[in-house]
Amino acid sequence: MAIRRDTIRQQALEALAPAVQQTGGRVTGGVYAITGPSPWLMNELGLIGQFFVKYYFVAVTEQQVFFLRMNRMTNRPGEIEYAAPRQAVQVTDYKRRPLWSSFKMMAPGMDKPLRLNVHRIWREDLDFFGSALGIAAPVQ
Repeated sequence: MAIRRDTIRQQALEALAPAVQQTGGRVTGGVYAITGPSPWLMNELGLIGQFFVKYYFVAVTEQQVFFLRMNRMTNRPGEIEYAAPRQAVQVTDYKRRPLWSSFKMMAPGMDKPLRLNVHRIWREDLDFFGSALGIAAPVQ
C-alpha cells in the first residue's frame, strides 16, 4: 500500500508512462486530489461520505492532461479516466487554503466541472501543477 507522497507520485507516473510516451511528452506537473464538495463535509458523513468521493492523480504534460483514477484503499493507480488536450482544459475557482486547497477543472467529455480537493502535504506539487497550467498561486 502506498502511503508516502513520493511513493504515490512514483507509482502514478509509472502507470502514466505508456500514455505519456504515446503523446511524445513528459509530465511537467501532477497532483493527488479527491473529488467532492468538501473533505470536511465528507469526513462528517463518515463511511457514507466516502462513496461520494473519487481519488485521482491529475498529471499535466506539454500537450495533455491525464486524470488517473487511484484506488481509495491502497492508493495504487488504476486506469486513466480522462485524457484531454491541455488547451481544452479549463481551471476555475483556484483556492489555496491552509489545509485543503481546491480548484475546478472542466475537460471535454465531462458533464460539469469537477471539483478537486488537495491536501496540504501535496501543496508543493499543487504549485508545480498550477504553474504547469499557467495558473498563478494566490498570495496568502
